[in-house]
Amino acid sequence: MRPTASRLRLTAIAALVAVALSGCAAPAADEPPADPEAQLKADLAELPAVASVEIGGMEPADENPRYTTVTFEADAERDDVLATAEQVPGIAAGLAWEDPITLTAEAPESSAAAEATFVEPWWSFEITPETDAATSGATVSGLLDAAEVEGVVGLAFIDGWPYAALLEPDRVADRFDALMETPLFAQGGSFALRSEQPLLRFSHIEGVTSRALIDELVALTGEYPHAEVLLEGPQHPKLYIARVTTAEAEAIAARLVAPGLRDGLDEGSGAVPWQITSPDGDGSGFWEGEVGAG
Repeated sequence: MRPTASRLRLTAIAALVAVALSGCAAPAADEPPADPEAQLKADLAELPAVASVEIGGMEPADENPRYTTVTFEADAERDDVLATAEQVPGIAAGLAWEDPITLTAEAPESSAAAEATFVEPWWSFEITPETDAATSGATVSGLLDAAEVEGVVGLAFIDGWPYAALLEPDRVADRFDALMETPLFAQGGSFALRSEQPLLRFSHIEGVTSRALIDELVALTGEYPHAEVLLEGPQHPKLYIARVTTAEAEAIAARLVAPGLRDGLDEGSGAVPWQITSPDGDGSGFWEGEVGAG
């Protein structure tokens, strides 16, 4: 039986509709870029206040992590830095970039930090695939607040804990106080004095180590600049003092047991142990005790 004219028209219309629908079909999912590294570098370089983007690492790249560093312009505006910090996690996620991306800035030329004889960033923060935009923005905001303290470099926030390097031995206490007034360091932090002598590193944990103890450590480095003073933390804090004579070790031990070094600590906080070693005599001298246990 021959098809009727109306049936032919319906068939033609159906064919046209099928063609039209095929043209309106949802587009295929975006294909990943042929060179994710080049795309990442290009995308990051376009963000506000970015001075440079460097990507490096061991070869082959598909078996070793890429280390990406985003350096901000020296005169970058705070809002621009924060805007970039909030956008980087999304860019990395969009490219399925699983390696760390470090945001960093160099100290302004007019600051004491820029005149230091060592190379160290003013501040830095590492973004990982687990870092979201809000966390990145809030952390960088805290680092920028801390960076306003003169004579502070090497600011970082790692695994939920802040770090800072302090310049000039006679300004340690002032800069420690100023940092503790910033949101990032409100609960404590780890600090290192950048000088050949004295050698001082300490971690302050609010309610666990007292301000009196920190003051005592700073005083000890002033009196014994050849000594090595290290208060480890934040996990399981312990104080180590080395490179002192036997007489100096005994004098320091007598000071560390003063009860006032526990003033202001949380009730039930454990005592911080200490250990002093001296190279005097036939073998290393050794003293140990607990802070404020006298």
